[in-house]
Amino acid sequence: MDTNDTTNPTAEAPEANAPEVDNEALDETLSADSYENDEEGDEAPEEEEELDIDGNPLKVPKTIAEKLKARMMMQADYTQKTQALAEQRKADEATRQAMQWEQKTRSELFNEEAQLYTVSQRLEMFQNVNWQALQQQDPSKFAAAQAEYMQMRDFHDKLKGHVEGRKSELTQKFEQETASELSRAVETLSQPAPDVGWDGKFDAEKRAILTKFGMDVGWFSNEELASTTDPRNIRMLNLARIGYETLRAKQANLKQPAQVAKPVPQVATGKTRTGPFNPDRLSNDEWQKWRETQLAKKNGPRTR
Repeated sequence: MDTNDTTNPTAEAPEANAPEVDNEALDETLSADSYENDEEGDEAPEEEEELDIDGNPLKVPKTIAEKLKARMMMQADYTQKTQALAEQRKADEATRQAMQWEQKTRSELFNEEAQLYTVSQRLEMFQNVNWQALQQQDPSKFAAAQAEYMQMRDFHDKLKGHVEGRKSELTQKFEQETASELSRAVETLSQPAPDVGWDGKFDAEKRAILTKFGMDVGWFSNEELASTTDPRNIRMLNLARIGYETLRAKQANLKQPAQVAKPVPQVATGKTRTGPFNPDRLSNDEWQKWRETQLAKKNGPRTR
């Protein structure tokens, strides 16, 4: 009887996103805190908190729960960083292999194109041959030349098809890599980065704005900007645009002439008047006082 399955059951693999809990560290934490609780005597029981340990609910004292949650957060952070590092290494390896394949393919394509050029030059030489005259003059030489021509022509057609196939393969590979890089760039650019002025939006309108800015300042051509997939370059171009527009606005403010403060017009009151005196503008009481003053000046001081 095979008892291997009974005595040594196979452990199920934990989920990729669920952090594993160090059982030894958990036991040490529980044992140490249990010992401390035993020494406290007959004090009131501590409030408990329920934790999820590898999918199993577990009630533990609140002080222990705080320590366990701290350990679990540290372990989750470590697991996340480990997974991110593994994914980065995998992506780097895929990039390395793709570069090696492209380098090898381009090298082979170069050799085949050089060979195709030589064969094409040889075929052009047969275009000047008078086949009918050669057949009459030297039948054996005619047969040899015709056989060589047909063999060279077939080889040329086969080699040309192979070269075109390699070019098409390289173009398709380039388009796939560009689409993949663009997808990763869009995913990265969807995350805001306020410290460098990036709002997390990268749509057709934002691309058009950055393309126009890059061409206006003469830094890039339309083709160069269209093939840009590195999110760092795109964020850097956007940050340069913000700085450029800020500088232009500051320079425009400095060029504006200083405004001269205009004097505030003062309204004349009853006691202070400007311009020629007009009695008709006085009120009845003011006119009466003015008239009495004029008569007093005219008649002079009275004698008693």
